[in-house]
Order: sequence, then structure tokens, then C-alpha cells
Amino acid sequence: MSPQDSAPLKPERDTPWKLIVFAVLAVYALLIIFVNREQVDVSFVFFSARISKLVLILLCVGIGFAGGYLFEQLRDRRRQRSSSAE
Repeated sequence: MSPQDSAPLKPERDTPWKLIVFAVLAVYALLIIFVNREQVDVSFVFFSARISKLVLILLCVGIGFAGGYLFEQLRDRRRQRSSSAE
């Protein structure tokens, strides 16, 4: 029997990085919500609205994602057309 076999095994305690990152992101999300609760007037082209800053931020992010997705689809279509024409 070697000395390693007779030594008691220590349970390994890994740092729960996923849990820590999740907790930090959750706290950050709560801070964003509480800081951006203020109501602001937003003037769209044809109408105006009074909404919270958080809704405005989410609306802008959504429009940005949608625009990026549509631009990527248009670029892929143009690439396919130019490659099939050759």
C-alpha cells in the first residue's frame, strides 16, 4: 500500500463561478431597473409618449437587434446571388 492510498481524501471545493457570475449579473440588472425607473417624454415621428427610461432602452436594443438581423439577411442574400451568378 502506498502512502497516497492510505491518506484520507479531501473533498474538492471548486469555486462556483457560474453562481457568482449569475449573482453579479442579477444585481447589475436590478440596479439598471431601479436607476432607470424615471419617466421621460419620447417624441416619435407621428406621436409622443411618456415611458420609463428602461422601456426606452429595451426598445432601442430591440430595434438594434432587429436591424442587425435584417442587415445580415440582406447581405447573405446578396452573397448568394453573386456566388450563383459566377
